[in-house]
Amino acid sequence: MVILVLVPLIYGIIALNTGDWLWISPVFDYQPSAITIYCFGEKVPITTGSDHFSELAAIINQTLSGRKRWDSLTMSDETYRQYQTDPDMMVVELAYPAPIRVHSRYKYFSNVDKIIIPLIGRHAQTNAIFGRRFDFPAAGSFHVGTTAPIKEYLVENALCPPP
Repeated sequence: MVILVLVPLIYGIIALNTGDWLWISPVFDYQPSAITIYCFGEKVPITTGSDHFSELAAIINQTLSGRKRWDSLTMSDETYRQYQTDPDMMVVELAYPAPIRVHSRYKYFSNVDKIIIPLIGRHAQTNAIFGRRFDFPAAGSFHVGTTAPIKEYLVENALCPPP
C-alpha cells in the first residue's frame, strides 16, 4: 500500500517541480530545422532534407537519449561566439522550429530552441551539451556518455575533416 501511494506521489512532485510530466522519459526525438557545423573556424551548413542532415539528426537524437547529467556549467555569449569562429574548435549547432525540452528530473534546460555540442575544443572533453533560448544561454548544461559518434560521422563523411 505504501508503494502505491509513495511512487505516484514522488513522481507527481518531481513532475510539478520540473514542469514536465515526461521527465522520466530518456528519449530525445526532435527534428531540427537547421544543422550547422562550425568546423575549425568555418561555417558549414548541412542542407535540410539531405542524407547527412537526417543521419546526423538521428545520431544526435541517440546521443541525447538515455542517461544525462545536468551541471551548472553554462555557455557564455563569448564562448558561443568563440565556438563559431575559433580555428581550433569543432562544434555542431542544431536549431529547432519551436522550443523543445530535454526530458530530465531537472527544471533547467527546458524550452531551448538551439542545442550546441562542442566536439573539439573548449568543454568538448566533458561531453557537454548546451542550449540557447531566444538567443540567450539556457541555464546549465547536460553531459552525456559520449559525443564521439557525432565527431566520427563528421570526419568519416568529410563534413569537417581535421585541419
